[in-house]
Amino acid sequence: MIIFYKKQTGEIIGTIEGRIHNKESLNMWIGDKNTTDRVIIQWKPVKFYNSKGEEVSKDSPEVFTADYEPESQKEIMMEVEKNPILIYNYKINLKTKLLEKK
Repeated sequence: MIIFYKKQTGEIIGTIEGRIHNKESLNMWIGDKNTTDRVIIQWKPVKFYNSKGEEVSKDSPEVFTADYEPESQKEIMMEVEKNPILIYNYKINLKTKLLEKK
């Protein structure tokens, strides 16, 4: 997820949902770049599966799909992924660049 926020207050003004972002989504922006900034929440694969749904090693040539989890603030991000509107219950801490409850 890419989270856009006001530089002055940390108020979230919009998001681009997703776990993995391509070049086009990384070039998108919400708001004025002079007054907004963004935080990119990366997701990493943690378990790998073959086409039969059996768990395999990440180096296996049979990898078909994977389970992903966020690299930071796992509990918050898992909750927000289930219900994206919940992101607006948070703001960005301007010093740490982490989500915190309003």
